[in-house]
Amino acid sequence: MRNVDPLELVETIREGLLVLEPDLTVRLANRSFCATFAVAAGEIVGRKLPELGNGEWDIPALRSALDTVISGRTTIEAFEVDQIFPRIGQRVMLLNARSVRSRGNHAEQILLEIEDVTERVRLEREHSAAHERIGMLLQELTHRIKNSLQLIASMVGIEAHSHKSGEGKAALERVSHRITALGHLYSKLERADSVEAVDAAAYLDELCRDLIASVHKKGDAAVLLKTDIESVMLPTGRAIPMGLIVNELVTNAIKYAFPGDTSGTVMVTLKRLHEKLHLTVADDGEGVDPKRADSGIGGRLVEGFAQQLGGQVERESGSRGTSVHLILPSPEAS
Repeated sequence: MRNVDPLELVETIREGLLVLEPDLTVRLANRSFCATFAVAAGEIVGRKLPELGNGEWDIPALRSALDTVISGRTTIEAFEVDQIFPRIGQRVMLLNARSVRSRGNHAEQILLEIEDVTERVRLEREHSAAHERIGMLLQELTHRIKNSLQLIASMVGIEAHSHKSGEGKAALERVSHRITALGHLYSKLERADSVEAVDAAAYLDELCRDLIASVHKKGDAAVLLKTDIESVMLPTGRAIPMGLIVNELVTNAIKYAFPGDTSGTVMVTLKRLHEKLHLTVADDGEGVDPKRADSGIGGRLVEGFAQQLGGQVERESGSRGTSVHLILPSPEAS
């Protein structure tokens, strides 16, 4: 390398490169710099950097940064310049600079490298704008779905009220409740920080609080709901069925596990173990009554949602309560 002419190396560099004196006089400009800015070396060599062109390089922050390089206190890394250049128009540049000393007289100079990142920045800005636009559209879609579900639930509720009693009325009321629950889930997604994923801890905790609050409004304050939910980011496509599973299991536990004035506890846990999510809804009530009006329907819904998520369901029920355990693929593993 001692036999290689440094100037030849400089000319092979793809990015633009200037060699500056401590007073910012340009001593050398490589071919890449001249090609990028559509100038000839003779137009800039011997002139000071702030005087080039129409003064587009006269940037106080850059001059201050170069002063620190001259003093040897630091280097410049990825200093962004967003300027209009007379011959090439708007450009975004990243500048890197460091001081060097000549072998002979040890004179200090500055190597200033200029990378044109205009196209990259343009693509990043377009991507960001498109992503923001998609987010707005998805939020609007979520809002409209929520409103449509509320309308459907109201229509089913009106139909249920038209029935005096019987299994038809009870079935319509259950359908109305489930549609309302789905609408509530979309409402929570609408308020989430991201349209792509939600935090399971915040999402399911709030869902459980809403469920127990609805029970307390009916005067059944003897049921205590506890949660232990790990913070896991759920894609929205998985958050909805998981929310419906929790809604179905918790609602059934509150409604059927504690008849009359019986007190008890419902526990909801979500843990991530060995690339799996373990969701458990357990109560200390009387166990499942196979003769109840909707026996099996809620279970089939849970089975269906679990299958949609690629999971499996395990149930245990006895005199000491009921426990439903779901093992689901972790979002990172799916």
